[in-house]
Amino acid sequence: MNHDINETKRPSRAAALESHPHFSMVSQVRTSTHRYTIRECSNGLYNPGALPKIPLRVPQKSSRQSLGPSAQRVSHVPSSSSSASTSLGNLSLPLKADSSTEDLSKEDGLILQEKKEADEQYWFAQRKQSRRFLVIVGIVTLVVLSGLALGLTLGLRDKVFTRGSQVDNDDDSPPSLPVGVFSVHTSLRQVETDCTSDSTTWGCDPMASDGPSVFLWNISRLNQHTYTVTSTEDSFGPGFANISMKMHDYNKLTERFEFALLMNKIVSPSDAESLSGSAAKCTYENVIFEATLYTRKRGDATVKGSANHVENAAWPGDVEISHFINSTVGQPVCEDAMSHPLADVNAGQGTCQCRYSNTDRPVTG
Repeated sequence: MNHDINETKRPSRAAALESHPHFSMVSQVRTSTHRYTIRECSNGLYNPGALPKIPLRVPQKSSRQSLGPSAQRVSHVPSSSSSASTSLGNLSLPLKADSSTEDLSKEDGLILQEKKEADEQYWFAQRKQSRRFLVIVGIVTLVVLSGLALGLTLGLRDKVFTRGSQVDNDDDSPPSLPVGVFSVHTSLRQVETDCTSDSTTWGCDPMASDGPSVFLWNISRLNQHTYTVTSTEDSFGPGFANISMKMHDYNKLTERFEFALLMNKIVSPSDAESLSGSAAKCTYENVIFEATLYTRKRGDATVKGSANHVENAAWPGDVEISHFINSTVGQPVCEDAMSHPLADVNAGQGTCQCRYSNTDRPVTG
């Protein structure tokens, strides 16, 4: 319909041009060709060369005409409010991006802070775990050391091989126990020579079994629970000083003192000439010397202990004294008079021992 309106307007406009005085005068002067052109213009055709040099008004198409038929198919056209909101949304995008960047920066900072706190917590946890481990190790070490100390105490309860004061806490040593210098009269009761390949390289003094062996010992009381013993210069056997004694079975028939020590024993073989053709000697190292002194019994009889006695008085109770060594590689070490080693003597398979007692039991061995 709009196109028909435009077609009806064009001839009326050409007719107006022909009626113009200037246009009529120009058309008379031009050739027939120009007339043909003018005639074509009068028929409604557009010829730019035939138009006068005046500004022409170009008709403005309305928005409905520019849309054409296809525009009517649009079912929904956004309103001005929606377009405005869209434009506002577009304008707010940079602001939103800036705020998002700030939010991301804040979130990154929070993440780093949380990670730092987590690392600190992990470090403190590891440190606490290390301290707990050290505490456990310390407790285990303390328990092990306590067990070792208890085991050594129980192991040395009956045998004492060290110098110093040794106390049996289970026993109460009364002041009535004998103290002072005593003559311990004994006799050789047992001899064993199985620790050496040559029995003549081990001997027990005195060589005669019926001869007495007198030990002179000085027993001292340091306090209620500590007693020591020291040998005198005239004593038979090894010399020693301030060896601790332990009391066992206090106030019983088997009440007794016990002590022990290590010594070196030198023996002059009875057949030294057959070994080296001259005098020889054999040395045994770390021989165990031990003694047991009963305070309340002598054989089958009972004796009364007393703190007061005459110096060098005989020991009132039973006595068991021995020194021995088990088979040891390299023992004994035998030399001739020139200190040359004798290779004919080697270690045996048993024990060498000298046992003394004041009882009437016969010598064995």
